[in-house]
Amino acid sequence: MPSPIPGQFKKAAAFINNLKPATARQEIPDSTQSGLYLVVQPSGALSWAVRTKIDGKASKVTIGRYDEVGSADDRIGILISSTQALNVTQARIIAERVRNDAKRGNDPRQQKIDRTGLAAWFDDFVKTARTQGFKGRAVKASTGDEYERIIATNIKPHWNHVTDIRTLDYRDIEKLLYKLTPGARRNAFAVLSAFFRWKPVARAIGRNIIELATAPGKPISRDRVLTHDEIKIVWKAAEKCGYPFGPMTQLLLLTGQRRDEIAELKWSEISDDLTAITLEASRTKNSRPHIVPIAPLAKTIIKALPRIADADGKPSEYVFTTTATTPFSGFSNGKKALDKHCGEPALPEWHLHDLRRTCATELARLGIKQEVTEAILNHKTGKVSGVAAIYNRYEYQEEKRDALEQWANRGQAITANNVTMLKKSG
Repeated sequence: MPSPIPGQFKKAAAFINNLKPATARQEIPDSTQSGLYLVVQPSGALSWAVRTKIDGKASKVTIGRYDEVGSADDRIGILISSTQALNVTQARIIAERVRNDAKRGNDPRQQKIDRTGLAAWFDDFVKTARTQGFKGRAVKASTGDEYERIIATNIKPHWNHVTDIRTLDYRDIEKLLYKLTPGARRNAFAVLSAFFRWKPVARAIGRNIIELATAPGKPISRDRVLTHDEIKIVWKAAEKCGYPFGPMTQLLLLTGQRRDEIAELKWSEISDDLTAITLEASRTKNSRPHIVPIAPLAKTIIKALPRIADADGKPSEYVFTTTATTPFSGFSNGKKALDKHCGEPALPEWHLHDLRRTCATELARLGIKQEVTEAILNHKTGKVSGVAAIYNRYEYQEEKRDALEQWANRGQAITANNVTMLKKSG
């Protein structure tokens, strides 16, 4: 048998280049990495193989073909392939990885999609988040729903080509983020940060690739408030949009609540007399239960909503839905339709969240006390804070109802045709 390959790279490359193929297949052991062999075929073809034990049985794993220069892709070797080009240094690194995988009981040749495909990993990630969490406590139901929505909407569609999680690196993350809008970019990065820090994923890839990716910049604080003319345009456009996005937009403006709190509204959360919405702590951003009084105008909108039923005729539990089984989630298409109905010229860039800010601003114009507005918005902080917040448990229910009724009346006047605005009486 020929002498082992020398340890230094240049000498090893020179040794290999001087090899002459024999009439029979040869396996030349490497002098540096245990278990690594250079396989020389009678035809002169050169390949790398690792001999190790997998599940207690002696096995041979072909890890690539020999190439003096090797591959310039630093992701080489994440997947074991007999066609990848490896120089001496790369072959030694991959051989060590193969042997370590085998010691942990993992078959390095196993590349079934059901074990390494993204869909299975993301499903397990969401399931873990909902059942046990990553810090000893399961995430809130709304957070789990948000994980699922972001993965389905902003991540999976752009990674359909990925069949093995081990092929991903930070460049794939940055390419994905580049395709998204700023808001979606930050949401996707937050989910991917948790995903790639999750121990099973980090172990499968061998490193936490999110650490090398460039994080999106911090969001620029928005202060967009719709003018009265813009409120009227949006309101009329919402009427043209129809169910579910149109009336949902109108309720967002009238109640000042967060987008998902209204979009995911259930019939069971609305009182029988249609005078209040009651949200449990699990449904609010600050994890506090919240009661939203329903003004007469909002009540009229809710009474006119259809009750969607599933294929078996069972009424949906959701107020806004297109499937009867899940709440409305088509915000991107809904917003595009709404903007189209707004007509030309288009309104300056605005988001659904601006309706919440507009509601708060209009309440201030009506002379509503800040602490009442904070209670309507269900903010943790505000004018009542510190020791006062600890002892002041008053919920301002009557004040909230009066304030939202005033705002609904003002909104109705703003959106009506040929109506002169009246000053608020003393």
